[in-house]
Amino acid sequence: MRNLYKTYISILTLFLLFAASSVYAQQSDYQIQQDFRAELTELLSRVELAVTAEELDAINSEIDALQQQYSEHSGIIDAALYPETFESTITNIREIRLSAFNNLAVIEQLNEQIEGLSAEMDLFRNRLAQMTQETTSLQQQIERAEANERRQASLIRQYRQNIEQRDNFVSEFLQELLSKYQRMDSATQQEIAEGIDRLDQNPLDMIRTIITEYIQIADQSTGLQTPDYVAMRAQHGYFESVWSQIGERLTTTFAPDSPVQVRQEISDMLAAWLASVDNKLWGSLTTAFNQNGINLQPFATPDDFNTALNTFVDRAYEISLESNNEADYEVFRNFRDFWNNTVKASWGEALITGNILSPAQIATIDIKLNDWGEAAQPTSNLMFILFLISMAVIVLLVVLLIVRK
Repeated sequence: MRNLYKTYISILTLFLLFAASSVYAQQSDYQIQQDFRAELTELLSRVELAVTAEELDAINSEIDALQQQYSEHSGIIDAALYPETFESTITNIREIRLSAFNNLAVIEQLNEQIEGLSAEMDLFRNRLAQMTQETTSLQQQIERAEANERRQASLIRQYRQNIEQRDNFVSEFLQELLSKYQRMDSATQQEIAEGIDRLDQNPLDMIRTIITEYIQIADQSTGLQTPDYVAMRAQHGYFESVWSQIGERLTTTFAPDSPVQVRQEISDMLAAWLASVDNKLWGSLTTAFNQNGINLQPFATPDDFNTALNTFVDRAYEISLESNNEADYEVFRNFRDFWNNTVKASWGEALITGNILSPAQIATIDIKLNDWGEAAQPTSNLMFILFLISMAVIVLLVVLLIVRK
């Protein structure tokens, strides 16, 4: 009986040991599963919060370590993650980290673009402010030097040079915008648009400033002449041409909340700039032609100016056909010299760029000038005079012969 009792005790002990071992094994497997999940969750959280490439590189190394640590328990983890697996989970976190790394690279590149653009705007703004200060100072000196013609003439030359430098500077700025934004894809536009709140001043702000100052120059300048206003209109024409090419992209990028309204605002400013220039230009052109003895009919638009030129030449041509005298030829030579030596030679390119006259319209005047020149050329009376002299000599000889007989 005692032996049977001992056997029973031994069997019970073995059973309890086996049960305890089974419970311990289950607890150990569960702990592995929980530890893996906890470490995986922590890594995912760190991926989401990472703000530098260095952080994501470190996390990549930790993912390698996590995979190596738990790979021998993959079967246990597979059971806990079903229908996912240990390998698919590791692959998934690697993809998440890579996506975050790529996004961070784009953000860092965007930050560099924003910083570069901000630096460019600062440089341009400072230089433009300096030129504006110089222009204002020169204008004030011109007004104070009215009593000294020589001093005023020198200041006006400096003032014109300052405006020309501004035109060149602004043209370079526009060319840079044109090359940078003309072919910009929508994705890049969107990226920059997301970072514009970090810009103190963007290209649209600079464009507003430039146009405003050009309007002030056109309205307030004194001592300027026709070539200056023609050049102003040419600068406006170039500015408007560039804006028509990249205005939509600029407003979409730098005014994403109201691109249509901003485009209209700047278009209105361009129209006001043109009106300010034209307010001085047409009167100045009229004076220039009048000072050279050419009285054109009134004009206040490019079409009117072209009509006035053609009307003057057409009427002069008709007069030359009828009278054909030296006075008419002098009118022709005066217009031809002013047209060729001043209008075409000095103003021609600016007239075309400023949409005042087109190449075809200039060529039309040239053709009419050739016809006018032929009609105005006085007919020579030399042959007629020689004929009269010959007849007089013949008559004299006949009279002498009769007298001798």
